[in-house]
Amino acid sequence: MAAFGLLSYEHRPLKRPRLGPPDVYPQDPRQKEDELTAVNVKQGFSNQPAFSGDEHGSARNVVINASKIGAYFSSILAEKLKLNTFQDTGKKKPQVNAKDNYWLVTARSQSAIHNWFTDLAGSKPLTLLAKKVPILSKKEDVFAYLAKYSVPLLRAAWLIKMTCAYYAAISEAKIKKRQATDPNIEWTQIVTRYLREQLAKVAEFYHGTSSQGNSSVVMPQEMEQALKQWEYNEKLSFYMFQEGMLERHEYLTWILDVLEKIRPTDDDLLKLLLPLMLQYSEEFVQSAYLSRRLAYFCARRLSLLLGDGPGLAAAHSPHVLIGPSTVPLAAPSPTAPGPVVSPVQLACSDFLACPQHRPLVYGLSCMLQTVTLCCPSALVWNYSTNENKSVNPGSPLDLLHVAPSSLPMPGGNSAFNQQVRAKMYEAEQQIKQRGRAVEVRWSFDKCQESTAGVTISRVLHTLEVLDRHCFDRSDSSNSMETLYHKIFWANQNKDNQEVAPNDEAVVMLLCEWAVSCKRSGKHRAMAVAKLLEKRQAEIEAENVLLRFLDTQAPSLSDPNSDHEKTEFVNLVLLFSEFTRHDVFSHDAYMCTLISRGDLSLTAAAQPRSPSGEAADEHYAKDPEVKLEIFSPLPGDSCEHVSSALGRRISVTSEKSIKRERLRELIFPSTYDLLRHLQYATHFPIPLMKLLRRR
Repeated sequence: MAAFGLLSYEHRPLKRPRLGPPDVYPQDPRQKEDELTAVNVKQGFSNQPAFSGDEHGSARNVVINASKIGAYFSSILAEKLKLNTFQDTGKKKPQVNAKDNYWLVTARSQSAIHNWFTDLAGSKPLTLLAKKVPILSKKEDVFAYLAKYSVPLLRAAWLIKMTCAYYAAISEAKIKKRQATDPNIEWTQIVTRYLREQLAKVAEFYHGTSSQGNSSVVMPQEMEQALKQWEYNEKLSFYMFQEGMLERHEYLTWILDVLEKIRPTDDDLLKLLLPLMLQYSEEFVQSAYLSRRLAYFCARRLSLLLGDGPGLAAAHSPHVLIGPSTVPLAAPSPTAPGPVVSPVQLACSDFLACPQHRPLVYGLSCMLQTVTLCCPSALVWNYSTNENKSVNPGSPLDLLHVAPSSLPMPGGNSAFNQQVRAKMYEAEQQIKQRGRAVEVRWSFDKCQESTAGVTISRVLHTLEVLDRHCFDRSDSSNSMETLYHKIFWANQNKDNQEVAPNDEAVVMLLCEWAVSCKRSGKHRAMAVAKLLEKRQAEIEAENVLLRFLDTQAPSLSDPNSDHEKTEFVNLVLLFSEFTRHDVFSHDAYMCTLISRGDLSLTAAAQPRSPSGEAADEHYAKDPEVKLEIFSPLPGDSCEHVSSALGRRISVTSEKSIKRERLRELIFPSTYDLLRHLQYATHFPIPLMKLLRRR
């Protein structure tokens, strides 16, 4: 950047500094001190603070008006909307006159265009050149003229901006109501297309010389022009990139595409593109995706240079490739006594002695080390799936037999290089640790193959299968049958009626997945019910569901929590599906609660109701209110139910009126009930059993 006379954004001075010398306040053009009102002339200017009252203290004694707060809040929202709205500056911006300020270049105006570009490359003021700006027939021709006359980068960018303004004015004149387009994307495509054409000419020349095997081939004039065009426009693109005139991600992606298409034997072309890659190294490491692609390219080319060959597997386990006792990442600690020289390092020393390959080894090593230090996430080992084949599995470091901290660095074994290698070694240990965690699916017990590790692995596998399954279609490869076989496998003893630990954890996960507010869709309840209906033919899951209700099922405790309400509704829906599919027995559940005493209300265990009285006192005032707990909500289709004590409630008009009157007492008290009382209140009773009892 310093080579082009540019400063980074951090070191550039402010364009419009408002602050002056110390203790001197800057003056504004329309400040109140300059207003010559009658009061200011007679009494002088007095500064009135924005807050007329106390600027500190407590507002406990201040009477707060709700309407005034609402008005203030509305004004804040209106001001926020005003500030976040882009003002239409179309009327205020100067109108570009295409006839007066521009002229179209034709075949007859070659002498005029030569004089104009000569003045542009010289020191003629841009204000004079702006009176007549040439417009070429093709937009990409401007890059050819700029390189031909070696126009300074600042003045070249000015011409591109003027050309962009011309085409914007022409499009506005043709189409009044149009959608605003971003010129950065258009000019990024134009400059990349032009650079690709010049690079193709250079690559063709390199291929021809390599096939002849003669290093003393005379470079033709066409090749010299293409190389000159490439070098100049590459610098101009970097300037435009820094000035925000190009689409950054698209331009960086284009650089990666060009690098990845280089043949393994095109060392000369790679040597030409390495400075371009290193020039944008600071931008590449801002994206983990681009850094990973770039790291794969560098590691692959280094592997070919150092004699590893492309036969290495790309998806090895990180235990093999980055273990502390193996070669790939067995980089010795920089503080370890005694240097360790590997065959790969000997190969590096041979390449560093060669003037042809020394820039390649240094450039590729530098880029890979930069990614290791600034974006270690791009080097973490990951596993591949059949659904996503475009993502490279494994880690880019799998392609190397040496750690990045052991790759050569300019400057030899200096103190600064030792500090950099120490930082890289720490990053490698972090990459190693994260790679192991990914391989075992973040299960710390799986490495020892313990029961807990196997259970965690299976739970994570089940969650991944559920999230990847497509519930909106059903075919031979995507159905409830295939989902069942992916989640459950035949490793349980069918004669054992007790639920295995693995199955219990999976059933718990299925229930939690169906009721969680972190997932969406009412289909979850039916899908889980279908899965457990098929599974219960092999193993009984009634006790697991009861343990889920005891420990993990959501309950109502905060009336202001929307998450609790959503999860509680999902829980009621889930157990409705369980009851419909005969996975859950409502009668057995009620008998279990009665036998355990979970339906008894005691003052010691029950919180107070919102009305201020104890919940058991509230229900003791009317014994029939207790029966309302086990009744369906008002408006349900079931009108005759059986209470937990076996009493039947006759539904009459008088009882319906009483129920409506007591509804305000029952519903607020739901939050005061114990967990199982809440479930018993809302879980539906099977209709067929009620009809049989009647």
